[in-house]
Amino acid sequence: MNNADFYKDILDSIELPVLTVDSSDFTVTYVNNAFINSVCNISIGEKISKLDFSVPCDESWNEIARQSVESGKKTEKTFFLESRQTWFNAELKCADSHIIFNFYDITSKRFYNEQLQQAIFTDTLTALPNRIRFNKDFSNLIHNENEKFALMIFDLDNMKSINDSKGLAEGDRILIRTAKIFKNFEREKIRTYRFGDDEFAVLATDITSADSAINIADTLLETFMSRRISISGGITIFPDDSSVPEDLLKFADLAMHHAKKDGRHRTCIFTPEMQKTFLRKVFYKERMPAAFEDNEFKLFFQPQFDIASNTLRGFEALIRWEDPEYGRIPPDDFIPIAEESGFIVKLGEWILNTAFDFQKKWETKYDYDGVMSINVSPVQLKEKNFLPMLQSITEKYGVNPSHIEIEITEGVLIENTEQVIAILDKVKQLGFGVSLDDFGTGYSSLRYLQILPLTTLKIDKSFIQNITESDGISAEITNSIISMVTKMGLDTIAEGVEKNDQLALLKSLNCKNVQGFLRGKPMSPERIEAFLSGNNSALDKL
Repeated sequence: MNNADFYKDILDSIELPVLTVDSSDFTVTYVNNAFINSVCNISIGEKISKLDFSVPCDESWNEIARQSVESGKKTEKTFFLESRQTWFNAELKCADSHIIFNFYDITSKRFYNEQLQQAIFTDTLTALPNRIRFNKDFSNLIHNENEKFALMIFDLDNMKSINDSKGLAEGDRILIRTAKIFKNFEREKIRTYRFGDDEFAVLATDITSADSAINIADTLLETFMSRRISISGGITIFPDDSSVPEDLLKFADLAMHHAKKDGRHRTCIFTPEMQKTFLRKVFYKERMPAAFEDNEFKLFFQPQFDIASNTLRGFEALIRWEDPEYGRIPPDDFIPIAEESGFIVKLGEWILNTAFDFQKKWETKYDYDGVMSINVSPVQLKEKNFLPMLQSITEKYGVNPSHIEIEITEGVLIENTEQVIAILDKVKQLGFGVSLDDFGTGYSSLRYLQILPLTTLKIDKSFIQNITESDGISAEITNSIISMVTKMGLDTIAEGVEKNDQLALLKSLNCKNVQGFLRGKPMSPERIEAFLSGNNSALDKL
């Protein structure tokens, strides 16, 4: 056996497909059995151009061979052989007057890489594309500046409550159900992702206007509603709202939180006003501590009157923030931010001290025998030192607890209901009054009457505003409330009374007390003291 036959036998015995061609005219000079069996059937003397039909590639094999000869370097090409459902990597090397082709089967490697990519880009719980995949797709869309698209961020409502009350397993089941709805909603131009925790993202491409995005979001909401899943979403449009990725994400998130604030299970589209509101919130959050140190917070007091006798019942202490640059900042703007940041704990302690101080001063100086109603935030109430602090302040100023009313809202029971009720029970046992503000605005108000240790109920001004309307609906509701709580032994206060006919009707319904601009606006301590000293004209009324 000569050397050529010897080496041919060796090459025919290996599993690696091998092909050699003449480097001048690209005719086949050798092909081993592995190539014929696993790639294609080609004979010695044939041109490798035949490979263009049997082994398709993005370039002709003659051109690939020519480039290899001209460069003198190793050349590689990857291709998929459909007839054998196999991926190959072809490696070309020039050796003297020949080009040697080695064909490596990389199918398993590609399959493993695809599985790895799938694992990297897929959420394990829901099987939706994850945030890594979202970031990649989002970035690609941003760089395609000619295409208008919508970014939507959705967040499940009350997920924390579900996890706390029903367990994490039930929470996971809801997440999986939610993901299936999103998955079924996917189209060529609509891609969905699990964004993180209980958040999901939708990218809707090729949209013509914001209305197109709103229609998509509304259809999604209807589907979720039919499956009894509550979810809220925010929408922003590229490039109308911004072409900066971070801004678009922030805007969609702002719109989503706005939707939750508006009542949940709805979507909102981003508006510039939301950005202004967000910046104001940031300013308030950063400015409040310094404002506190600069004594920019003041207490004002709004009088409450007994309707039947027209005598003073007491005052509600109301905080005001007078910023030297922005003027008076409404409590509805800064109180929620103080609660979110935790600053309300410090601010609330100051309010209690200041209100107790005025109460004692007025009792001593003006023989005042009324009630001081003080709003307490749910965040403040749940502080572990709230009760000791309240007792300490009471002892410090020597105020009778029966002259103090701790005023709460229904929001106090959103979390840790049993803990809150236990605290309020103790507050009442210590002799303080407990008042429920804004009654009638929450979905479970009647339940609160049964479980809270109340002494006073404040009827929300939304009823009072329409109490004299001809349809009589607000009057009937108000009458029912007054009748019910009076039988329970609770004191009643109608809020927001601004007209004489409202006052007259409330009197006929046997409402006990009234609070509103008709009888007195929130006033400074100086005007309150003038009134307590006998100057009735000091009252600031409508």
